[in-house]
Formats: sequence, structure tokens, C-alpha cells
Amino acid sequence: MKKFKYRGYDSAAVEQVGTLEAENYSEAYAALNYQGVTVVKLEPTGTSPAQVVENFLLKLQLGGQWRSVFFRELGVMLGVMTLHDSLRTLAGANKNQPSEKILTDLAAAVGEGQSFAAALSRYELIFGGDAIQSVEIGEASGNLQDVTASLAAQLERNYSTEKKVRGAMYYPAFVLLAACAAAVILVNVSLPVFESFFAQQGNDLPFVTLILLRGGKFLAEHWLLIVTAATLGIATCAAVVSKVEAVKFFLDTLKLKTKLLREVELRNFFGRLSFLLESGVTLDEAIRLCAAASKNLRVRKILSDIKFSVERGTSFGAMVAKEHFPPLYVGLIVTGEAGGELVNMLRQCESMADFEVEEILRTLPAKAEIFGTLLAGLIVATLAFAVMLPILDTTSLF
Repeated sequence: MKKFKYRGYDSAAVEQVGTLEAENYSEAYAALNYQGVTVVKLEPTGTSPAQVVENFLLKLQLGGQWRSVFFRELGVMLGVMTLHDSLRTLAGANKNQPSEKILTDLAAAVGEGQSFAAALSRYELIFGGDAIQSVEIGEASGNLQDVTASLAAQLERNYSTEKKVRGAMYYPAFVLLAACAAAVILVNVSLPVFESFFAQQGNDLPFVTLILLRGGKFLAEHWLLIVTAATLGIATCAAVVSKVEAVKFFLDTLKLKTKLLREVELRNFFGRLSFLLESGVTLDEAIRLCAAASKNLRVRKILSDIKFSVERGTSFGAMVAKEHFPPLYVGLIVTGEAGGELVNMLRQCESMADFEVEEILRTLPAKAEIFGTLLAGLIVATLAFAVMLPILDTTSLF
């Protein structure tokens, strides 16, 4: 018997979380379904490291755009056939491709009666919790085709944003790499000549030159130890962030202070909320689902506080103003709520947030080039200073 962790909701929409024993996914799903639990997430406890590594490598093979393409194709096919047939067709079209196994497993799980969201949760590392949450929304509202189309558009926007940010980092990364390479050559080839000469003259090297020389020698002699220590340090930090909620909450709060990340979160929130309200979901339930779909703990807390107040009669506009949303968005939300056009105003907010993201990305390459050039210039200036000082001291010896 295997143990499975599950998360879902009962007939009263109360969240149910726990574990159960079953022979396989099908039996675990059937047992929960018999208990009246709508499964959102179902996975075996203690997933083996080999499985985690396998899914991670599979994600790298698929590439960053595969999810958006998958949901786009699925949305088109749902217009003419059932979900199960759509997944089988996609699996057949991806024969001998890395995605074939995923699509075959999804088709088999849905064919056994599992919800699409529960089937996707087996590959949460690949699809992401936010996408799975959106699919759950689509299944619950009966608008899975519309949700997949909306999700594909959102994933395409986010992928485009990530790609532009990475592209902006190429130039400064190359400049810094070239500066570091020059530093390594200078420290290990040129500066030892000065050290030998000054030792013969019975004089000491200038302080800046001596620091660079000793530092270069230390790195050359202990590079393996340094790389190992750095790797362990990064792994430890990643483990602390993933396990200690207070640390992750602090880091997520810092992320929201960055305008680009804040506007991306707002864009996703306004898009999800407007779609849910358009699908007939109540405002408080829509806010709860938006909170569950976000990966940012600070955003989750803000939306949970808003939901709590909205349930008790406080207007949505008043709460977004209290939570310090940008004033322009607050004005649109308050106007839309008062005029009965909240969905349209949320769409407008989404468009404005998307415009802000594009404007930031438009100027990001120039800012990154300036930063990279200045940092590389500082490295080169330090190296030049370290070389010129011994030369000047050398001339004074004669």
C-alpha cells in the first residue's frame, strides 16, 4: 500500500487536507470521490529524489514555452471533442517526443475518472501550482475551454516577460565575464612579476596590489573548496527558503517592492479575478481562488485579508485602497464597483498593468547595460590601479 497526500473540497466548499493509503492513484481518487471530496491535488508522500530529478530534467527538455502551447492546443481541441479524447489526440501527435509520457499519463488519469486538475498535480513541478489552480477553476465553473485559452495567454505573457529579462542580462553578464577573465590573467601572470622584483629589492608591494595577488593565489589554490562551499551554501539557503515560511514571506515582501515583479503580480491578479467574476463566481470566492493561485505568500495574505473583509460587507474598492494598491487601479475599481462595471474595470486594470510591464521591459536593456558597464569599469579601474602603483614605486627605486 502507498500513502497519498491530498487536498480538495467537500460539498460545503470546505477545504480538506490529509493522507490516505491506496494501491495506486486510481484507488486513492476513487476513495476520496466516495467520501465526497473534490480532489485538487493528489500525490504520493515521500516522492523519491529520482522522480524529482526526472521531472526537473523533463521540464528542461520541454522548454519554457511548452506549457502555453499545450494549453493553447487543448483549448482549441476542447471545442470539438471531450477532454479525454483531446488528451489522447495530443499524446498521439507528440509520439517520440519528451511530452508523450506526460500526455499519455494525463489521458489515462482522466479516463479513469480523475479530475484534470488532480491529474496535472502529478506533474506540479512542470505545470506549476498556479496553472493547476486555474484548471480547477475551469472544471468547477464548466468553462474549461475558456480557462485553457486564458491560461495559455497568461503563460505566453509571463514567458515573454522572462525571456526579455534574460535577454537584457546577456550584455552585462558578458562584460562582467570578460572583466573577470582579465582580472584572473592579470593576477596570475602580471602581478607575480612585480612580487618577485620587489622581493629582490627588499621592498613591499603596495597594499592594493598585495590584496589582489594574495586573493588570486588563494582562489587558485582552493578553488575546489570554494566551489563546494558555495554550492552547499546555495543549497542550504534554498532549503531554508522552501521550508521556513517566515523567510519566504520576507523575501516575497521584498519582491513586491520591485516594480516589475509587482506589476506582473497585479496583471495576473486582475486577469484571474475578471475571468472568475465573468464566469459567475462570487467576489469573495474569486478572491480566495486568486489567493490560492499566487505563489507569493505576501500576496496571499493581502488577498486573504481582502476576502475576509468583503465577506463581512466591506466594499472591494475600500479594501484595495487600504492595502495600498496603486491609486490609478484603486480609482478604476471603485468606479467599476459603484457603476456595476467591475469586470470591465478589472480588464482595464489588467491592460494598464500589462502596459507598465512592457514599458519597464523596454527600458530594462539600457539600464542593465549601464549597470554592467559601470561595474566592469570599476573592476578594470581597480586592476589598472593595482598595476600602476608598483610601476610608479619601481621608478622611485632608481
